[in-house]
Amino acid sequence: MAQDNERGELSTEDHFQEFCSDIFQTLHRADQRRAGQTYLNGLINCDGRKSIRRMAALSASQHSEQSLQQFINQSPWDHQPIRERLLGRLIDAVQPDAWVISEVAFPKHGRYSAAVHRQYVRAERRVSNCQLATVAVLTTEEYSVPVNWRLVLPEPWREDHDRRSRARMPEYELPRPYWQYQVETIDDMILDWGMAPAPVVVDAVQLATVESLIAALVDRKLPYLVQVGPNLPVRYAPDRPRLAGGRPVMQPGVRPQPWRGTAGDLVHRLHDQHRSTVSWETEGRTHRSQFLTAPIMRPGPGDGPPERYDPEADEHQLVVDWPFNKSKPRGYWITNLSDAELSDVVRLTHLPVKVHIRLGSLASRFGLRDYEGRTFSGWHHHVTLVSAAYIFCLLDSLRAAGLL
Repeated sequence: MAQDNERGELSTEDHFQEFCSDIFQTLHRADQRRAGQTYLNGLINCDGRKSIRRMAALSASQHSEQSLQQFINQSPWDHQPIRERLLGRLIDAVQPDAWVISEVAFPKHGRYSAAVHRQYVRAERRVSNCQLATVAVLTTEEYSVPVNWRLVLPEPWREDHDRRSRARMPEYELPRPYWQYQVETIDDMILDWGMAPAPVVVDAVQLATVESLIAALVDRKLPYLVQVGPNLPVRYAPDRPRLAGGRPVMQPGVRPQPWRGTAGDLVHRLHDQHRSTVSWETEGRTHRSQFLTAPIMRPGPGDGPPERYDPEADEHQLVVDWPFNKSKPRGYWITNLSDAELSDVVRLTHLPVKVHIRLGSLASRFGLRDYEGRTFSGWHHHVTLVSAAYIFCLLDSLRAAGLL
């Protein structure tokens, strides 16, 4: 094996070969492993649009366009073991500050690509004819790495047998509430892949069923920070501790009697209470704002008294960003990170915006939206290999810098 210096470190080419041998080892046929390596090489090295024709032309192994089309669109290989191996390699090098659950739209013409529909894109605040995906993104201050994807199936696809057949939609793949797609991306990683949990951060301002999302995260005992709108119903528990530090003083089994209203109403009620000033850095600039925190109960119906009051499950915090000299807040979050420092929570609130910007760069660099096929499995194959391309380049840059 070639080496690039006297210390015996792998060259980028040899690192690429080793990387492909590892992540594609679950592909049973040698021709599939070679095709996977060719496709991945094309995503990394092909300039401009990553069409299969251009990637095939770049291939030293002379894979034909037809063979690459077959590998991506029709070959029945399982993408999940590859995602699991990618996550393992990534976690060995980069520890997440959070798992940000984000959204990516894939604009499409026509109506026969898997899950395509004219639908509302929450991340872009507009309606588009597109495929819509949720993705779990390993996120730090420096990196945002998409790891696990779900393709959201619109309700009209439930009984449209013609489109389901053309897109080779599995029988078990049926429409379900949007929040379930979000939680499923985390379930795979924690339950099936053995990933250690980190705070789950979600922008749910446009999500109608935010209470269901929060309940699912709480049921899984996951730390979370969810951005919500001012109209979300909340239950204020004024005798509970605020961020940060301190344990509950109320005995388990004794239920507090909370005030009920919307998050916006609660902030109006507490407008004259103390606000903490927090500073943070973004791209070399220092920002400052005021933050109000209030102890609340877990969002949800909760009108009837439970048999027992569970502090761990029921105690949450409303965190409100209220800029200096402004008449109203600009952001609301709910979290169960009750022992965290406010500055650490504020740092997490800015991660979804960073992820959105970074995923845009990823789309341009590695052809995220360049998939040309229509099948459900083909879409999953493509986004999995786009994630692999990004992860390889990130790991190779860390290796070259002596950080691995």
